[in-house]
Amino acid sequence: MARLDSATLDTLPAAVMRPAYDRASLGPGILHLGLGAFHRAHQAVYTENAMNHSGGDWGIIGVSMRSDAVSRRLAPQDLLYSVLSESAEERSLQVVGALTDLIVAPREAQRLSATIADPRIRIITLTITEKGYCLGDDGFSLDRTHPDVLADLEHPDSPRSAPGVLARGLALRHSLGAAPLTILSCDNLSENSARLRAVLCDLLAVHAPQVLPWLEHKVTFPSSMVDRIVPAMSAVELDRQAHLLGLRDEAAVSTEPFSQWVIEDSFAAGRPDWENAGVRFVEDIRPFESLKLRLLNASHSVIACLGVLENRETVADVMADPALAAFIRRLMDEELIPAIEVPGGFDVAEYREQLLGRFANPCLRHRCAQIAMDASEKIPQRWLATLKQVELERSLLCRALAAWCYLVLLTPQALEDPRQARLLELRESGDSLPQRLDSLLACIGLPGDSSAESARLRQVLLQWIEGIASRGPGIVARA
Repeated sequence: MARLDSATLDTLPAAVMRPAYDRASLGPGILHLGLGAFHRAHQAVYTENAMNHSGGDWGIIGVSMRSDAVSRRLAPQDLLYSVLSESAEERSLQVVGALTDLIVAPREAQRLSATIADPRIRIITLTITEKGYCLGDDGFSLDRTHPDVLADLEHPDSPRSAPGVLARGLALRHSLGAAPLTILSCDNLSENSARLRAVLCDLLAVHAPQVLPWLEHKVTFPSSMVDRIVPAMSAVELDRQAHLLGLRDEAAVSTEPFSQWVIEDSFAAGRPDWENAGVRFVEDIRPFESLKLRLLNASHSVIACLGVLENRETVADVMADPALAAFIRRLMDEELIPAIEVPGGFDVAEYREQLLGRFANPCLRHRCAQIAMDASEKIPQRWLATLKQVELERSLLCRALAAWCYLVLLTPQALEDPRQARLLELRESGDSLPQRLDSLLACIGLPGDSSAESARLRQVLLQWIEGIASRGPGIVARA
């Protein structure tokens, strides 16, 4: 089968959407760090649709932060790729042409810094996952114990971390004319861009303090909330998408029809016509962030934990089990929704039903193991604020936390986590279960103290962990 590229673009079936602008003359306007599937199915699609509607030089230069795997798939296709949006009721297929160039950060550090400094780049966006920000325990400062941060502080001209990469490029941009810039995080962190700004200031204060006044007055950091489920692609799914496209696409992504992007409206040097692509601009992002993180993302992490515990491969597999689906609905209704601030005029009941339908979408092969990755970073953001507001002895979310603790401490389950070494050390430790539990909770920001509430939480968790061990994982959702 022929490969998708510029030469084969005109052979696509008529139903496949394609770029409506002149790619040959498209100039760069956005640099994106973290060229994974989510960006290609979310921010890049919004930018594509904005340019289809209104034009503009908003081509995206994509940066792979670790490996060249995405670059090797996209480069032979002239940076074109397809996005399949599908549910049981609808399907659409689109070829995206918004990418204009690729940079592989580990081998092109100088070019990456020069691109950050390029005044044609007016927006930098990021999808680097929660762990990529190298945040300290307070969530708004640099983790100076992180190995990449230590290396960046010692050798700022060869940075390893994403904040280090940005700090080096921003220092160069400042020295070459200090063109205004917007830096926009698209990761699942509350006040995400504000947190990024804080760690950048920490880094720049050490090696380039002269940059800080410009950063204060000419660089904006609007926070944003993103929402779209984008599973990893398998070989089978690549084959299926090639059949639908009529061309081989090694960089294809599949997703759901639903998509949402809410952004604080604070841009230093213009932006694409994202409104006409469906973006919502607001003055205060926090209610929307809280809604997403503490309802959708919190539920997703619970589904993933229960799915791994009960050997269900995908989110849809979990939701196909009546008992598990009922548990998730109860969790939303009884604990998650009452604990959040709902934006004015927002129909949270309708949103809940949308979420339950999206989770049950049989076309999305979203693996529980994929969502369960980096749990020690996700749980503090998604669960802990709600846990402070529930009755622990009756809490469904407390059961979910116990299930995660059980998975870490008492099973041979593989762990993909930034604290993997510490978690495995706790699993293999000869300490008592209560001692190991205390240490595990400290890893997610729940250090032991003498308060009655802390003692109750540990007692309830320990009872559920021991119950899972003796009676099986089914008790979490079915007790």
